[in-house]
Amino acid sequence: MAHDHVAILGTGLIGASIGLALKAARPQTQIVGYDASGDNLRRAQGVKAIDRRASLRDALADADLVIVSVPVGSMKTLFEEMAPLLPVHALVMDTGSSKAQVLRWAGDLLPNGVRFVGGHPMAGKTETGPDAADAKLFQGAVWCLAPLPSTQRDAIDDAVRLVESLGASPYFLDPDEHDGLVASVSHLPYLLAVALIGHLGREKSWRETASLAAGGFAYATHLSDSDPQMFADIMRTNRDNLTRRLDIYIDELSSLRDAIASDSPELKDHFSRAQALHQDWLAGRAQGQTTEGENPLPSTRSMLTGSLFGRFGRERDKEKEK
Repeated sequence: MAHDHVAILGTGLIGASIGLALKAARPQTQIVGYDASGDNLRRAQGVKAIDRRASLRDALADADLVIVSVPVGSMKTLFEEMAPLLPVHALVMDTGSSKAQVLRWAGDLLPNGVRFVGGHPMAGKTETGPDAADAKLFQGAVWCLAPLPSTQRDAIDDAVRLVESLGASPYFLDPDEHDGLVASVSHLPYLLAVALIGHLGREKSWRETASLAAGGFAYATHLSDSDPQMFADIMRTNRDNLTRRLDIYIDELSSLRDAIASDSPELKDHFSRAQALHQDWLAGRAQGQTTEGENPLPSTRSMLTGSLFGRFGRERDKEKEK
């Protein structure tokens, strides 16, 4: 199904990048934007990610594709507001970083028979907002898909075609499985960056200590610059997975602390095991990864296109070779 009338609800980096990518794929597509932030809307229109700004009612009126790209903490309220306004034929997709809670809200709040497919494009930048939007952001990326159990097959096929038209590889996951995986490789790294920069702030001479920090410290803490409210919302919707993985990480840190405190000869073994695991991860990433562009820092896309999700693209390539 061709999507000629698109509503993008939420015009930050991801929403605006989807708008640009849709325009690049089908220039005749008419894209209407809605955002609680008038500034985001104006900037999205300024970079030509949307054709015009609108109220929620106006944006949804003629839409055959609805992209919900607001922070997960805002989705419940937005679903409630959307429900009486959604055209029955529209394909509805979200881009939230957690899926189980979002799908529960969609199933409870959106109309019966809604053509809803949950999604999460594994793509991003260190910059945020519509000014950083990029039509090529999804090229080579993994795009996780998690339909509602009631979603019709034609809607799922429609979502797959859309994702592929943007240059991404669709990857179907159970919502709970998705949330467990991204807790490890997307959400936990943010918490680690927060803790690392936070421990520095506890030192009395932290400004002097900070003056000695070089590239390694900046590299390890750059995620702490991400939107605090967005990540607070993500943590709330994925708390069980995150607390389990934090327990594992704390155990790993405790083991390292004990080895250091006791001057254990096994300390080197910890480092060697980590090095071997990292090399395995890099090898898997290289098999599934495409060019990352000019951004020197690792993105969620690059992490998940490696050993966890890269096999989808490789399996599809093998099928083509047969």
